[in-house]
Amino acid sequence: MTPPFAHDSGDATPNEGPAVSGLTATQAHELVAAGRGVLVDTRDGRLFDNAHAAGALSLPLATLEAAQGRAPVGVLPPDRTLILYCA
Repeated sequence: MTPPFAHDSGDATPNEGPAVSGLTATQAHELVAAGRGVLVDTRDGRLFDNAHAAGALSLPLATLEAAQGRAPVGVLPPDRTLILYCA
């Protein structure tokens, strides 16, 4: 469930990486409640500042695109499943 840009192992080729998969809102809630998941809001920072899910981290899609799909170091917890959302 972790996107390839989030926790690149460093030994993967550019087209490889952890699997990306969908999940239901219930599954996302269960992961977060169990401390195994973190919500990542990919909307523009202004929208995030206006309203976002409780406990969510902000990582705008534009930031990911500018970094060729890699998250800045230290922004995302390496020990949790990343649950990206944009609404």
